[in-house]
Amino acid sequence: MDVLHNKLVKPIVWFSALLLFLMLLLSLLRTSIFYGSEMPEQHVIFEVVFLLLLAIVAESIVVYLKQPTVLVLLLLGILIGPSFIGYAWGAIQPIFPFLPPEAPSLILNTHLIDVFAQLGAIVLMYKVGLHSSISKIFSGRNFVIAFFGVLIPFGAGYLFASLTGGSFIYALFLGAALTATSVAVTVALLKDAGLVDRDFAQAIIGAAVIDDILSLLVLSLVLNIPPSLDATSLQPFAMTLISALIFMVGGVYAGRWFVSTRIDKKEMSDKRFLYALAFVFFYAYFAEFIGLSSIVGAFLAGLLLNYSRHREEIEKRSYALEILFTPIFFISLGMLVDVGALYAFALPILLITIIAIITKVAGCGLGSLLTGFGKKESALIGVGMSPRGEVALIVALIGLTAGALTQAEYSIISAMAFLTAVVTPPLMAPFLKGWK
Repeated sequence: MDVLHNKLVKPIVWFSALLLFLMLLLSLLRTSIFYGSEMPEQHVIFEVVFLLLLAIVAESIVVYLKQPTVLVLLLLGILIGPSFIGYAWGAIQPIFPFLPPEAPSLILNTHLIDVFAQLGAIVLMYKVGLHSSISKIFSGRNFVIAFFGVLIPFGAGYLFASLTGGSFIYALFLGAALTATSVAVTVALLKDAGLVDRDFAQAIIGAAVIDDILSLLVLSLVLNIPPSLDATSLQPFAMTLISALIFMVGGVYAGRWFVSTRIDKKEMSDKRFLYALAFVFFYAYFAEFIGLSSIVGAFLAGLLLNYSRHREEIEKRSYALEILFTPIFFISLGMLVDVGALYAFALPILLITIIAIITKVAGCGLGSLLTGFGKKESALIGVGMSPRGEVALIVALIGLTAGALTQAEYSIISAMAFLTAVVTPPLMAPFLKGWK
């Protein structure tokens, strides 16, 4: 079986890499030919094809090297980003003096990529919600684990940024980024070990979803926090919190009614699938309108569509959206990383990564102990909740686009999310061996 796997996968990897190299060569030629062009819209199709081909290569690497998709896409995004290309161009340009003195831009249509990336974030969180269950996720046990898993990392992130000279808003964003949890890597490890049905595994999955919801609410409150904390200026802050509660509660009842009367009333058709998509994007828009993040609304919509009798058909039909927009989203996140900042801030990145892991282990482990889990299970839950990923990257991206974070601060948070996901498998290995 392994021989057959290698025979099938290796040609795909090499063929995809060859195509990507040809596209990269064409892209460099194009940027040389159209150097200084004021019409980047001419290259829209070229750049979309280039990014999708990059996603194909990433998927081949994922299958062949068995690495998490998010990490591979993020790394490839860094490699084609303007920061990395600028450093690489500075190194090779003296060797090849016939090259233009300034580094080319592989992606000229940044606005289009931003739109694709935003759609990718919405589709991603909608699909996460579509695989979640309100009754299994929103249990008292999971809420306690998630609460301590949010409270302790947020406080530690805020204190670290404040004590090291970071701005007030950066401290808030770092705290918000540390609260998020991405258990895609953890779930894959649990599946391989045959432990995904155990109570502690279900607690990890359920608490992680609550973690993400709480972290998104924290993010929404951070975006609306006033510069001076007095009675008058706290009014927008309080309104955002009240709006979030009304939206989360009222949205559930209104959404259940819409799904049962407009989507489940008859057999699935193109019209009803469009109803479902409109439902997702309306919730995303409404969440943005009241001061929350659009991905909160998308997640809630997916969570409600999970109760539709057409859930499998809806998921099947929306798969094309996922494979189109989601890879571009993660690649675009990597393109925003400042490679110079990673080198310049290596020590803070390392310290923040250590804080991120310790605080999740301590917070979620404490919550697990309080809800009846044993010491070994609690430690495993804490380590399994350590990876940051999609939501932490989204928090950093929102802070960057809102002007609240600098490029260097965004890169620090992104590097932390990347490193926590990388170190989780070796940290979990001793615990999983015991359970096997």
